[in-house]
Amino acid sequence: MNYYELRWKMPTGLFFRHQVARLFPKDSHQLINSQLSRWVAKSKLVRVKREMFLFPGTKINEFVLANFIYRPSYVSLESALNYYGIIPDVAPNVTSVSPTTTKTIRTGGGVFIYSKIAKSLYFGWQIIKDAGSEFSFSIAEAEKALLDYVYVRKIRDLDDQRADLAGIDRKKLVKYGKIFPAWVMRAINEQYRR
Repeated sequence: MNYYELRWKMPTGLFFRHQVARLFPKDSHQLINSQLSRWVAKSKLVRVKREMFLFPGTKINEFVLANFIYRPSYVSLESALNYYGIIPDVAPNVTSVSPTTTKTIRTGGGVFIYSKIAKSLYFGWQIIKDAGSEFSFSIAEAEKALLDYVYVRKIRDLDDQRADLAGIDRKKLVKYGKIFPAWVMRAINEQYRR
């Protein structure tokens, strides 16, 4: 396998080492690993994380990367709230939630922050097709992102966050809010009373 064969055969700009192994079944795992490492060192590939690579110049949505980098997870909190226009501030890093761990992952594709939530709160997300690519990403519904945000960040006053709740479906918010501790809905309801 050489670099040009890889470029020609790989159908996407983002790929995993096991995909390379499938495309080049006659090459040993050791050869594939050493070639990939060599190409990363020569800036012919970007290592996003262990066994995950990008061709340089590949444009890929950071939400797609967030889902690939750590699973299970979905984009939520500040990133999702900004995506829906609920908060005006753009998060400098992609924020997600996961039922397994809290961690920050720094990669060649950026910084990704995962906050742990209880397994019982891991719901309320949807899959959105990324425009202009073959990938999709999982993101919290607007109502769930708001609940996750208040819960994970322990927000007591949404007024400080400059949140615009006009696009929130109140029925869905109340339905989802029943699963969260009562203080979460109290903090959100304060915003509606103003």
